Amino acid sequence: MTRRGMTLLETLLAIAITGMVGAGVTAMMSSLSAGMIDHHDTRSSTLRAGLSQARLSSYVTRCRCLLDCEASRLVLWLEDADGDDAIDATEVRWVHHDDDDDRVMIQWLTDPQNVLDEPYANPTAVDWWDQLRQLELMATIRSGSLDLIHGVPEWAFNTPGGRSAQSRRAASMDQRTVEATFTLAVADNTFQHSLGDSIRMHDPPTEETP
Repeated sequence: MTRRGMTLLETLLAIAITGMVGAGVTAMMSSLSAGMIDHHDTRSSTLRAGLSQARLSSYVTRCRCLLDCEASRLVLWLEDADGDDAIDATEVRWVHHDDDDDRVMIQWLTDPQNVLDEPYANPTAVDWWDQLRQLELMATIRSGSLDLIHGVPEWAFNTPGGRSAQSRRAASMDQRTVEATFTLAVADNTFQHSLGDSIRMHDPPTEETP
């Protein structure tokens, strides 16, 4: 009995089919791998968003009130440490988004020699960010900072109304919630998130009439 081998056409057809199957398997594995990576990135972004919420909330929920709220900056009266129902510089926390380093950080001041003995009688009239810069220049004042959130290309607080800086600060002091939208960068992807929290014991100081 004569055995016939594969013809050239059959060989080429077999190679083509094998190639098509291989390409299909490769595409399927690539798609599966990409799906797993996307799922991992999404999960990582969700976890980081939750951590971001927790870190900011640790300051917002226990503060007495907001002192100012701009698109990328927030000022908090964290506590009335000396019980005088007035705002001292060491009781203030400054939060801002640094778009150069893609981070949100918080700053504070300490006064080891007790030279800041005058509280702020009219907080809506105070430019808090200018105050921070001026006080940091004083030799006796110490400043500190902490990174709250990393990998944040975009960040925006929901700001209160107010045509002037003073009216904005007054509206901020009446505000009982802090809300923000932001973007987290994970690997080569970015994810949009929102967060919000309320001030549990909203208790702003009584502002003196200028």
